[in-house]
Amino acid sequence: MHGARTGGFTLIEIIVMIVLVSIAMVGVMAAYQHSQRHGSDPVHQTRALKLAQAMFDEILGKRFDENSGQGGVPRCNSTDPGARACSTSYGPDGGETRALYDDVDDYHGLDVSPPTDANGTVLAGYSGFRLRVQVAADGNALAGLNNADAKRIDVIVTTPRGNDFTFSAYRVNF
Repeated sequence: MHGARTGGFTLIEIIVMIVLVSIAMVGVMAAYQHSQRHGSDPVHQTRALKLAQAMFDEILGKRFDENSGQGGVPRCNSTDPGARACSTSYGPDGGETRALYDDVDDYHGLDVSPPTDANGTVLAGYSGFRLRVQVAADGNALAGLNNADAKRIDVIVTTPRGNDFTFSAYRVNF
């Protein structure tokens, strides 16, 4: 029985199988590499959100403006007795350190890496993160307010992978 086939694979079948398995492995390895590269992104996104929330808790607990009264009374730019004009300069006043910031716009220009609390203590678990704050008059973006009557606070968190997340909140002069 010279022409009878007894089982097994021919050389051509083996070569085709090796080529197909190689092509499939390239796809599997690409998917594995992608998951390795981006697997920590959800953790970084969650940490960025928590960091921004902590920063907003710190900032929004402060007065609207340097010239606002304690508790916001009298408001700056109001017709109330003793009221003064709202400040037009943003950033720390007269050498203030973060521990002494007393109004929202003192935080303008804050840039810390790694992130710290108000006393300068590095926050655990945020190695490689960067935190920046920008404050701007933006009452015109809100219905019925003068530009000076609201401040938009942008907190920008940069993750160790270099992704920027911007979170915004408003503090209104009331």
